[in-house]
Amino acid sequence: MIKFLHPIYLWFWTLNALALAGLIYARIQRKKSLQLYAGSDLAPKMLDGYRPAWRRLKDHLWIWGLVFVGIALLGPAVGQKLTEVKRKGLDVVIALDTSVSMKAEDSKPSRLARAKFELGRFIDRLQGDRVGLVAFAGTSYLQCPLTLDYSAAKLFLDAVDTGVIGTQGTAIADAIGTALKSFNVQEKKYKVIIVISDGEDHEGAIEELTRQAADEGVVIYAVGIGSLTGVPIPLRNPATAEIEFKKDRAGHVVTTALAEETLQKIAALTNGKYYNLAADNDAFERIYREIFGMEKKNLRSHEYSDYQQRYQIFLIIALILLAAEIFIPEKRPAAYQKTKA
Repeated sequence: MIKFLHPIYLWFWTLNALALAGLIYARIQRKKSLQLYAGSDLAPKMLDGYRPAWRRLKDHLWIWGLVFVGIALLGPAVGQKLTEVKRKGLDVVIALDTSVSMKAEDSKPSRLARAKFELGRFIDRLQGDRVGLVAFAGTSYLQCPLTLDYSAAKLFLDAVDTGVIGTQGTAIADAIGTALKSFNVQEKKYKVIIVISDGEDHEGAIEELTRQAADEGVVIYAVGIGSLTGVPIPLRNPATAEIEFKKDRAGHVVTTALAEETLQKIAALTNGKYYNLAADNDAFERIYREIFGMEKKNLRSHEYSDYQQRYQIFLIIALILLAAEIFIPEKRPAAYQKTKA
């Protein structure tokens, strides 16, 4: 299979076509001029010693030389070259709260939208680390397995919404458990979990799962999102399409506030750190710096196919043809003409 790496030089082929047209035109004009000024009787005598076949050969060499120069400029690449690529990094699983409380707008445009925006920027900065995504509400599931394909990870992140999990609640413990299952249990380091939530854990058992994570060498960074004072949760009425606030069975408006204690605890138990996104806009930048400074592992060594450039062959052929055109004489040597005379 042949691939051209520099198609931008296709314009050179226009020059080749013009050169060929000019050569044909000059040849025709030369014949006309010779017949016009010398006539049919005198023309053969004027061309004594001139070799038309060699003149045509020189023209062909010149044209073909330009053709091979044009091919060389396009950068032909053929065959395949196998190259080993080694990456060093960590396994980073992001656990994102998708409970209905993440619809609250105390973090603009909403808690969930802000979290997705910051996480997208965080993923863009990763270099060699595998990243996975766990979505959780009343339960959790692995939205995106650990991958080095950051574009794919961001597609999964974009698809996350408060409706992806039917069971409502905030099961942070379950999310940590799901994240732990995606890691290599044989390793006791190189593993990070980032929990983004408003911290209202309704399921319990969080300390047990957090200690298990610590025993497996996992470092948990927790990011709290939302205000410390209660705010209502906007919901769209499916019947009227109007925005209303969530209410309890008694008809009272339900409010949601950031519960920092839970997030602070899981970070402290795993030697991680807790950040309040409202108080620290650079929370994910700080987490990235922490991760960047950690000891890395060889995540994967793989081989990929690449094209091997072959422009040198065409360039050498072009130089040989053009050099031959220069050294081939149009006329017979003078000594040969005197001998003939």
